Parts: sequence; C-alpha cells; structure tokens
Amino acid sequence: MNEMFQCKEELIGEGFNGGLPRVFVGGKYVGGAEEIRRMHEEGELEKAVQGCETADGGACEACGDIRFVPCQTCSGSCKVYYEQEDGNEGDCGFRRCPDCNENGLIRCPICCY
Repeated sequence: MNEMFQCKEELIGEGFNGGLPRVFVGGKYVGGAEEIRRMHEEGELEKAVQGCETADGGACEACGDIRFVPCQTCSGSCKVYYEQEDGNEGDCGFRRCPDCNENGLIRCPICCY
C-alpha cells in the first residue's frame, strides 16, 4: 500500500470514502462539506478554528503581494489608441502602451513605490 495513502487513512480513519473536500484543522481531520456545514450551523466551527493562523498576513490590498497590477492606461491590453492630432494625417491608430510591460502589467502603486 502507498505510504501517502496509509498516512491519509491513519488521519481520517477507516470511514474515508474518497469524497472531497476533506478539511483538516491543526493537523486533525474535521470532516467534509456536510460536517463543516453542520459545525457552522451549530456554532462549533468558530471554536474549532480559534487559534489557527490566518492567511491574511497583511498582504497588499491592491495586488495581494504579487507586486504587479493591470495597467491603468491600457487595462492590460498593451495597446493604446491615439487620435489624429491637429492636421497630422496618418498619425492615428493603435500603438504599444508606453506604461506597462509585455504582459500589460505595471508595478503596484501601493506597495512598490
């Protein structure tokens, strides 16, 4: 038998039928979707997760600590349409956006200043 499967079986117990999701809190098997719903309705879920670390470690609200956001000039398309300027014919059309990288992204203005 596979070591990883044995480990799961030891944690979950013999009643494991392979359905998902399977939720663990602090290394202890809590249950699947139905058990989590029941725990939430009975007010047990909040007690079970009390003291657990949260994923919200002060991440940037704008980019989620990815450090890049879609360009505000071209909305991430890398193209900007230029109108014809006074009397200059043939000077209109799409051009490469001067503000973003090749992926249509700019540095996050909140956390990368």
